[in-house]
Amino acid sequence: MRPLFLPIYASLAALVGGAAIPLALRDDLYAEDLPTTNVTDSAAVPSETATVLSIAAADPGYWLKDMPRKGRSPFNPDPGYQVFRNVKDFGAKGDGITDDTVAINTAMASGGRCAPGACQSSTLTPAILYFPAGTYLVSGSIVMYYNTQLIGNPNSLPVLKATSNFQGLGLIDGDKYVGSNQGWPSVNVFWRSARHLKIDLTAIAPATGATGIHWPTGQATSLQDIQIIMTASSASTHQGLFIEDGSGGYIGDLTITGGLYGMNIGNQQFTMRNIAISNAIVGISQIWNWGWLYSGMTISNCGTAFSMSNGGTTSQSVGSVTIIDSTITNCPAFIDTAWTPNASPATGGSLILENIVLSNVPTAIRGPNSATILSGGTTTIAAWGQGHKYTSQGPTEWQGIFTPVARPSSLLDGNGRYHIKSKPHYWEWTVSQVMSIRDAGATGDGVTDDTQAIQAALNAAASAGKILYFNYGVYKVSTTIKIPAGSRIVGETYPVILASGGPWGSATNPVPVIKIGNPGESGRIEWQDMIVSTQGPAPGAVLIEWNLAASRDSGMWDVHTRIGGFKGSNQQVGQCPIQVPVSGACMAAYMSMHITTSGTGAYLENCWFWTADHDVDEGKNTRISVYTGRGLLVEASGVWLWGTAVEHHSLYQYQFANAREIFAGFIQTESPYYQPAPDVRNSPYPTTQAINDPTYANCQSGNCDALGLRVLNSKNIYVYGAGLYSFFNNYSTLCSNKPTAGGTKDCQSEMFSIEGSTDHLWMYGLNTIGTMNMVVQDGKSVAKWSDNANDFSDTIALFTYRI
Repeated sequence: MRPLFLPIYASLAALVGGAAIPLALRDDLYAEDLPTTNVTDSAAVPSETATVLSIAAADPGYWLKDMPRKGRSPFNPDPGYQVFRNVKDFGAKGDGITDDTVAINTAMASGGRCAPGACQSSTLTPAILYFPAGTYLVSGSIVMYYNTQLIGNPNSLPVLKATSNFQGLGLIDGDKYVGSNQGWPSVNVFWRSARHLKIDLTAIAPATGATGIHWPTGQATSLQDIQIIMTASSASTHQGLFIEDGSGGYIGDLTITGGLYGMNIGNQQFTMRNIAISNAIVGISQIWNWGWLYSGMTISNCGTAFSMSNGGTTSQSVGSVTIIDSTITNCPAFIDTAWTPNASPATGGSLILENIVLSNVPTAIRGPNSATILSGGTTTIAAWGQGHKYTSQGPTEWQGIFTPVARPSSLLDGNGRYHIKSKPHYWEWTVSQVMSIRDAGATGDGVTDDTQAIQAALNAAASAGKILYFNYGVYKVSTTIKIPAGSRIVGETYPVILASGGPWGSATNPVPVIKIGNPGESGRIEWQDMIVSTQGPAPGAVLIEWNLAASRDSGMWDVHTRIGGFKGSNQQVGQCPIQVPVSGACMAAYMSMHITTSGTGAYLENCWFWTADHDVDEGKNTRISVYTGRGLLVEASGVWLWGTAVEHHSLYQYQFANAREIFAGFIQTESPYYQPAPDVRNSPYPTTQAINDPTYANCQSGNCDALGLRVLNSKNIYVYGAGLYSFFNNYSTLCSNKPTAGGTKDCQSEMFSIEGSTDHLWMYGLNTIGTMNMVVQDGKSVAKWSDNANDFSDTIALFTYRI
């Protein structure tokens, strides 16, 4: 449970009624932001029961909704608890006439689930809410409960249509306010998603505040394949996506039209890609952040494409932004910024642009008082930035062009952009092409050894070219499971592979739990929506080992590790309390994931490798001390890491050792909360030279914590945004607080280490917290926090090494 930061609003209670962020709170909007073409209010607000919507749509075949329902939550005391819920089974009509609000929220709540404000968190009540094709009128928010997936039919997107008298903060409310507080602290909202939906706000009058999705959130969450439609009136106060805080996160493949703001967003960090926004007054309003990566954005016909000037020159609230591989069309201005050489904080408003195509955009960068910083037109911005840069010549404050990354072709698509592959949804597949893991003999009851049944099913599904569907459950295994080439694996709302006993008892003899291919094998795998865990103790467990030389269509999407802190782990608050001597019973894993030298072509998207810092099933989110050795070790070449995070591992979070051609954006880490008691040099996991463990020989006594990122003897490493955080010193946050609040910024001595023969390393948007030395090279400090202070984090816009 990390600290909650909400730097912009003292109170958001006024928003609960559904009002948009008032223009008065934004001092960075100009008259020229208004669309040049007025849309009359009557045209912008069609009848909510128009004839075209009055007939319930037929629901096309879709394998997910046609599968027999065999998911179970084995640790839920109700043996009949329902995981998959078709909203029509709860009375929703989807006919465009009936108000379906109550029926949908009944489907959400049924079964004693974890409600906002009434429950802190839970792994015991997962659910899928399935929306068949149709138009669902809603007059109030669809209130999400913890651990929920909203899924529509991708073959005919269901429409969630607000009525003209809609009340609520978000048609989908991902964290409902209870009084003046969020129902859950947003930084602890994990394991949820929404996809294949269309959200329509056009029946709401332009002057009435309206929000498509309210999504304050933490890690292991996503929005994908969603359309949001709003009025295009110049008087609009609507916003498509509203995020006020949290610790995200990944969002991709959205289409947003109309509104005051396409997205009005603030969070500690996020990765967003492949989002199209059109006909909004402001495409993206960045309220605040520490760091953010935008890639593949398409913004058109907006007054301003991107506004990051909130707070003005005296109090910039946006920490850092990186935008790459994007296209801006028919907008008077691309970016509004408050940055100047004398702005405060000194590194606030840090910005990196790379490969941005402008078409009919007169002003590329607009500064304070509408000053043109960079002219636009129809052109391509190869690379431009502002903030602090560190090169071979040392640190510099700068604003202007720079030489971009010489991108290796192995990491690119055919258009020179970085390779992406969205999570496959298999909408054209039928039930006959899908195999249920339960039908194959696995029980998922958290007790039975399912090893043999799982392995046999994986082999059979891959050989037959079928999807293997893991109905929700907790699948206990006692030996390594091998995922063969040709596998397509889909989980039902994050089922768990639980490694227990067996070969995982030694911290000096690591054994994989899941092994993707063997060294020397090649082919394709697709794996999504699952969690790999251990039942402690398991000090020798490598939760995921990727050996396969993968083809371009391979990947892992929304696959996470969750180590300790949940029912069934045997490592909850009763077994692993804080501030006591290390217990062997709480040694939970050797490593979260290892991409070995043979694992070329590994593609990870929205994967969170988490050693639990609190007990999510205890009811109070009480902190615990669970010990794991290492986070993510990459030794391969040609690897993509999109929106990944690694937290609370004893020796390091990310390590690139003898790696080549790695794309990483955005990466996020947290150091273990218990360190330095014990510190990294006294970790319960001994270091191993065979896998290049760091020795921390030069680490400062008393501040020697696990590195966020270590790059050793590696080449062509491209990091597009990083948030490397150290909040605690033996569970005290004094070391990470702002100096103005009595903080010391010295939770640990070093965070990002470059070592050995590493060269051609690029880092955009480096943000650290609680770290004395942001970057060290072979043990020597090259960047200190005190030279790069931002609002809460400390920021370097551009860092290069031996390029």
